Amino acid sequence: MIIQISPEELLPQFVNSWKLGHISSPTIDYADNAIYAVYEGKQIILFRFDKYGWINDNRYNKYLVSAGAAGILIQIITT
Repeated sequence: MIIQISPEELLPQFVNSWKLGHISSPTIDYADNAIYAVYEGKQIILFRFDKYGWINDNRYNKYLVSAGAAGILIQIITT
């Protein structure tokens, strides 16, 4: 499964910072059902999956993340 998250879908307070390249290292946190990233040296919540009604569960999958100016691309891989 491929999930593509555009910058406009990120939490509003981080959209411009993402576009400017000030946010890095997005990762999925299964407990919070969110994407965390690093901004100004701190871990922040960048995106929440529950807003879209999807609950990510890592018992049966792993993932790869690619990130750039166009947003975040996540490939969910069944294990």
